[in-house]
Amino acid sequence: MEITNSVSLHEAIAHLEQKRREQEQDLSAHFKHTYQSLLPINLLKNAFQGITASPTAKGNLLKAGLGLGAGLLSKKLFFGGSSSVFKNLLGTAVEFGVAKAVTNKSSGNVMVKGLNLVKSFLTKRD
Repeated sequence: MEITNSVSLHEAIAHLEQKRREQEQDLSAHFKHTYQSLLPINLLKNAFQGITASPTAKGNLLKAGLGLGAGLLSKKLFFGGSSSVFKNLLGTAVEFGVAKAVTNKSSGNVMVKGLNLVKSFLTKRD
């Protein structure tokens, strides 16, 4: 835009002021979006969504959950609510061992072996 007189100067100034207002609004909106995305709750939500969106992560979460569940169940089945310090330590070791074994195996094998273990445990008690 070529400025040749006072009218074109005023038009150029008005155009630049409008451009500045638009840029301020864009910057303000971008700042608000960035601020919201950096709130701790939103960081956690985004991280969790990222983890659960991946099929391999879902499998890993499932394996970890199965491992923890199997470990706790095995500790309860074999040691119950013992008050002995030695039994509690041994129960914790069994719990972590079973959890590690479950997470290292494929979930299909774990289910089969877990069912077999429960069946053998129940038939010994009968």
